[in-house]
Parts: sequence; structure tokens; C-alpha cells
Amino acid sequence: MCRRVELPGHRRLTVRFMRPSDAPGMVALFAGLGDEDVYTRFFSHHPPPEHFVEQMARTQERGGFGLVAVVEVPGAEPQLVGEASCEPLPDGNGELGITVARRARGWLGPFLLDALVEEAAARGVPGIEADVLVTNRRMLSLLRHRGLAVLGHSGAPGIVRVVIGTSGRVPRWPGPHDRPRLLVEIPGGRWHAHEEATAAGFQVLACPGPLGRWSGCPALHGEPCPLVTGADVVVDALPDDPERSLRAAHRHLHPTVPVCVQLPAGREEDTPEPQIRAGQDDAAVIGLLQRLVTMPPGGPPPDPGSARHRSTGR
Repeated sequence: MCRRVELPGHRRLTVRFMRPSDAPGMVALFAGLGDEDVYTRFFSHHPPPEHFVEQMARTQERGGFGLVAVVEVPGAEPQLVGEASCEPLPDGNGELGITVARRARGWLGPFLLDALVEEAAARGVPGIEADVLVTNRRMLSLLRHRGLAVLGHSGAPGIVRVVIGTSGRVPRWPGPHDRPRLLVEIPGGRWHAHEEATAAGFQVLACPGPLGRWSGCPALHGEPCPLVTGADVVVDALPDDPERSLRAAHRHLHPTVPVCVQLPAGREEDTPEPQIRAGQDDAAVIGLLQRLVTMPPGGPPPDPGSARHRSTGR
């Protein structure tokens, strides 16, 4: 991996594999970050100590890899202005870490991430995961434009776990299929019953859908979506899809995957899919999803005790 870009002022940017000898340059990079930047990168108010950075620079010894971006100027010492790493995870994906010097932002981050994703794909890494502060809009935007999906909001408050794929428009399900997989299509990627579904034994993944700024949904391009194909049940919670185009695409492309519709408050809809109404009790919702998972394709609809027929006195 080596990419070179000519810059104004007779400068050159080189992106290459990280080496243990890059540790001093990485220490200088982290030391030059502002307090907020340090926290968004390391979830700490202090830059990492030198011995920690030295371990970061040895990621290849742990089965991962890293990249550094170095600016070369004639007659001056090269300056390390960015780093990105991919550490191996038990589920087969890689853990993302990325830092860009303030003066290089706006272009180097996407460039460095693209290089990392390309190399990960070449190594057979299907997805890249990351913990991101919900206030880190720059990072979330960077990942959203690559089709992120949300793995969960557990852990420290204000942190979201996301994943992007290394090939295609959307990621694939991480890890072995040892639990029923629940895909929730919802703007923002946060679903009210995420934790309850996880506790009930589901592997939950939330997709922000094709609406808003992201329009790379493969289903709307007539292609099967790997997230839906790999799911055991889908919750459609996209209230701003008036033509129900995504739902129609699922019926055509993924006819054996049951879809449940979550309706916003005040909306009634005549649809063949089971429905979750606003204010519905989470236990009833989970019960409905469990029945849909065990229902054979083309089988009878859920019984009258499903979430579609219950009320919580809203």
C-alpha cells in the first residue's frame, strides 16, 4: 500500500503502511490535537502515553494493519499528519481508529479512510467497526456516506457502535449466525426496543435507511440488500417513505424475510405486514418478532395477541 499525491508548494503526501518507527511521529500528532479532538479519538482528556502509542504502531504484530499519511517538503523533515488503523476483532471485522491533524482536515480523512477500507477488503476483512461519540458529527458523517449501520448504544453514555462494509454499499452482518438477526430500518439508527431485543436473544443491527442524505440503498437500485438477506426479521420504522418504495422492494427482492411495520403516532395504514403501533409495550413487540422468526415463509399471520392488537392505553 503506497499512495502519493502532489500538493501545492512542492509538497508531497504519501500514505503507506504504519511501522514501529512511526511511533514518535504519532506521539507528535496526538500532542498537537486540541482537548476536544483528543477526547473524540481516545475518550480521554489526555493524549495517550508514549508506550501506548508504541503498541499502536505495532498493530501488524497483532494481525491488523495501520496506515500513516506523511507530508514531505524539500529540505525539511517529513511530518506525519494522519494515521488510521484496523485491529482484528473476534467477529472477523476490524476495529477502526483514525486521526488527522487539524490543518489537513476536510480532505485527508476521507482519503485515508478509503485507503484503509480498500486494504481491509484486500485482506478479506468484511467490515470495520468503531465506537463514536454521538457528538462527533464529522466522524459520523464520514462513516454515514459509506453506508454505516448501528450495532448498538451500549457502553459509556453518548457513544454509538457502528459498522461499515469494505465492499458494496452496506455492511454485512458481523460474526457467526448463532442468534436470530433483527434488522431495524430507522432514521438515526436508534430504536426504542434495541436493548430489550438484545436481552431477548436477538442480534440487532439498525440501518438508517435510504432517506435523507444517504441514497446508496441497494434494494432501491434493484439489488438484494445483504443486511435484509441475512436477517431473520425486519422492522420498518421509516415514517418518511410515503410511497413505501423500500417495503415494496423488500417484498420483491427478499420475499422470505418477514417485515414488521412500526407506525408513528396518529398514523393508520392498511398493510399486509404486522404492525407495531406508537406507544406499544416493548414486551409485546419482542413477542411479535419472536413469532415472526419462527413462522414458516408464507405461514399464517401472528395471532391476535400480537403487538398489532394490543394497547397500552395511549
